[in-house]
Amino acid sequence: MGAFTGKTALITGAAGDIGAATAAAFARGGADVVVTDRRADALELVASAVAEAGGQVLAHPCDQTDPDAVAGLFAAIAERFGRLDAAFINAGYGRYGALIDLPYDQWRKHIDVNLNGGFLMAQGAARLMRDGARGGAIVMNASTAATNICDLLGAYAASKSGVRMLAKSLASELGVWRIRVNLVLPGVIETAMTQSLIDDPAVRADALANTPVGRLGKPEDIARMAAFLCSDDAGYVTGAEILVDGGQTLHGYPRWFSADYAEVGAAWTPHTQR
Repeated sequence: MGAFTGKTALITGAAGDIGAATAAAFARGGADVVVTDRRADALELVASAVAEAGGQVLAHPCDQTDPDAVAGLFAAIAERFGRLDAAFINAGYGRYGALIDLPYDQWRKHIDVNLNGGFLMAQGAARLMRDGARGGAIVMNASTAATNICDLLGAYAASKSGVRMLAKSLASELGVWRIRVNLVLPGVIETAMTQSLIDDPAVRADALANTPVGRLGKPEDIARMAAFLCSDDAGYVTGAEILVDGGQTLHGYPRWFSADYAEVGAAWTPHTQR
């Protein structure tokens, strides 16, 4: 018997590397899996992989910034499975750019996808869990950038900092419904989102040199933690924030870009060039 046999788990951002790995982890644990993402074609590929693992799967494309679309997602979950026991709120958006030059629509997209969308998904999951009267577990995916300055990634960091406090607030309020809420803070994970940076040999070497475990993270590292936090083995854990960064923040936050502060208006350049 798997840890999630007879239970239903939702994974948002499931078409991404971390989401797909987490969907597979829940399926291996015996869960019925709901996968959602705004990218319908990519979502179908993930759903097929989950089905091959032997689990029941519902693939439901959804733009999490649209309250009506999110409501439709949870209505579909209720109709198909009649319950929700676990949710990994994972979908996110991040782009590099100096805040002073960042177009407002880019700032707003970070907030809409990461914070507003994260709120809508967590709220919908909590309501379905509450109505099922069985309790449940929610894990929200933030970033080590939620607790550290990350130059040229300020919009992403600000939105993920909001997700961090959202998760803690939900953990406090949802305890009365026996719903646990925890947060994961990934470090440098090898995904399509980070590929443009870590494909640079100098950047990769610098990141490895500052990672005590001696390797960069893999999507499965986050997937295993999310599954654990949603399992009964973590039944006394709520309101926690778990670093999954290989120790990268032990001595401060790794710098991707830097500037010479002694020079007025200095350009930001890859930190490995300094």
